Amino acid sequence: MQDLRDKLRAAPVTVLLAAGCVAAYTLEVLLLGGERGLDLSAWALSGQALSEGRWWTLFTHIFLHANLLHLSVNVLALWFIGPEVEHLLGRAKYLLLYLLSGVAGGLLQTAFASPSSELIGASGAVCGIMLSFTTAYPEMPLRALLFFVLPVNMKAKTLGRGIILVSLLCAVLRIFPQVGHLAHLGGAMAGAFLTWWWLPAAPRVRWSADEAGRTAQTEELLSRVAEEGMDGLSREERRQLESLAREQRRRW
Repeated sequence: MQDLRDKLRAAPVTVLLAAGCVAAYTLEVLLLGGERGLDLSAWALSGQALSEGRWWTLFTHIFLHANLLHLSVNVLALWFIGPEVEHLLGRAKYLLLYLLSGVAGGLLQTAFASPSSELIGASGAVCGIMLSFTTAYPEMPLRALLFFVLPVNMKAKTLGRGIILVSLLCAVLRIFPQVGHLAHLGGAMAGAFLTWWWLPAAPRVRWSADEAGRTAQTEELLSRVAEEGMDGLSREERRQLESLAREQRRRW
């Protein structure tokens, strides 16, 4: 409970978004079982819904999920990565990025699907959050689970590019066609672009031999963040890391 209170103080938007997805799924389970079950088509995104003027589905589909696994993957990714992006961008821009990434992914998926094909899930929005993180901190070392099983060490920019490439290939080759690969791609691209646009450009730093100590200190900060999260850094250390992120973004 203490951890939840700490998370709510540090990243309230992330907690509320995750809670919204869980609450929406709970309602789905409770209401779909009755004789007057919930009609998800009224809230899912599709070409037909947009043509009929149901514009709200651009947003409501982000909070609906097909099953518990679908919900768990999205909420866990949001829970662990979201707070870092919320701290980086600020609460208002973070929420806007989440919603716009979900909308962008939904529109891209819908544009290439049949009008009756319905889309639900926060995957596009979550991919936007992930690409926001990898765009801001491209050189940060990460450990990712390949195929959710094999632990692989990589840089953040490698993960970001991998999400974009895999989503595109799966969409083109129709691998697991029931998955909204274009929603992932559209959300990821939106998240990367918005982060690139919002983060102020930093002057290019000229590294010299005298600055080797600063390089070592930066690597130490990245290592600590990978192990402890942003909460393990002081305010001054966070400012230093954000300055590095802006410089790395320009290089990338």
